[in-house]
Amino acid sequence: AWAKRAPTGMAPASPAPLVPSGSRLILKTYKLLWMSLADKRIESIRLMSERGFDFVRSLRTAALWLLGPADLLIRRLNGRSGLPPLWLRRHAGPVGGFESAARDMEALLRQLDLVEPRFRILEIGCGCGAMLPAFARLLGPEGRYVGFDVHGPSIRWCRRYLAGDQRFRFELAEIASPYGDPYLRQPTEAYRFPLDDGAAEFILAKSVFTHLREREARHYLAEIRRTLRPGHLALITVFLFDGTGSAAVRPPAFPFPEGNAPVRWLRRLRPEAAVAFDRGFFEKMIAEAGLILREVVPGFWPGTAPVPRGQDILILGLPSS
Repeated sequence: AWAKRAPTGMAPASPAPLVPSGSRLILKTYKLLWMSLADKRIESIRLMSERGFDFVRSLRTAALWLLGPADLLIRRLNGRSGLPPLWLRRHAGPVGGFESAARDMEALLRQLDLVEPRFRILEIGCGCGAMLPAFARLLGPEGRYVGFDVHGPSIRWCRRYLAGDQRFRFELAEIASPYGDPYLRQPTEAYRFPLDDGAAEFILAKSVFTHLREREARHYLAEIRRTLRPGHLALITVFLFDGTGSAAVRPPAFPFPEGNAPVRWLRRLRPEAAVAFDRGFFEKMIAEAGLILREVVPGFWPGTAPVPRGQDILILGLPSS
């Protein structure tokens, strides 16, 4: 089954986006509203105070709330009412890529035969459930899924969406995170994934390590090692750049270094917005967590792109006993 691997050095091809004309109008209106708030001041936003940046995010969320009823009407007319609300989809990432990114990931999971109908799956950072339709199709009656996230509204929506499907369970990670409850104080490094040791037969962390700093990433790798069943695999996505050797680059998309560590940020005052790791450094972190790197499908590597549009896909496993 593992022989069905993606071509090395190539990211999976993206199908043409299937966005109805009404949805395109909503996306265009959203972009115009957001541009009226940002208006080409990217560098100013990067240097904005934390409070100011949160204020702009609140304005964006309010704009999406206002567009929500129109978005829902268009989705119902096009038979797509099962999608989360517009503001929750934007919380998970760019609205236009919410469905297409999930389709790409499902195609890769099928191509690599990473999920069997009977598997128990753990999804780290499940958000508002972009991958839920895919896993509902991939899992059989005996399969089980556990997803967790720091964002309470997303978890509540997932629980309502699949309230009648006993295969699925969702947990709120009550830890300190700029993407969750700002009043929580428990550090990420103290969080224990909601599965027993060796209970997961497949683990997915899609667009999670792209928001974790070094200590948090090390902890999540260790938890993957703890919960992954021997002989099974995990898939994570990350931003990797070539920071060593004669071909070393300083990724223009990540201008701010994290001290002396080979880790870089998109925004100086909000590091978790997007984080990139030197590839050699991250591979060492994987090994120190007790995991084996089985495959790399480049998406952002080697880090020369001015905008981080793609992510690197890493397949992880456990050492052979």
